[in-house]
Amino acid sequence: MIAMAKPAYLAIREYSPSKPVVVFVPSRRQCRLTVDDILTHCFADDNSSLFLNIELEDLQPHLDHITDKGLVETLTHGVGYYHEALDKQDKRIVQRLFESGAIQVLVASKVVARSFRLKDSLLI
Repeated sequence: MIAMAKPAYLAIREYSPSKPVVVFVPSRRQCRLTVDDILTHCFADDNSSLFLNIELEDLQPHLDHITDKGLVETLTHGVGYYHEALDKQDKRIVQRLFESGAIQVLVASKVVARSFRLKDSLLI
């Protein structure tokens, strides 16, 4: 799984520079690890907010209602994660941010693959 983060990041950059992307991973633990790896590549390219399509001050009211502090941090860079153990309210907020285009990348566990709409999204 470690080896997939860079190819996934490069695929997002090449094939979906502005459209939403869902990256499926095998477990909820892998969700956070993959998000961290994708963000590491963003930071290495000196573009930490590459996948954020909303102003931070407009995003903040949503972040104030999220209980998972790690999720808050990743969302400020335009990348979210979605898995079965997330708080219900956190799931709703992440889904809303993704569907509205505020965040471009969502990493989801395979268990929740059918929990949200995938219209016009690149699937990895």
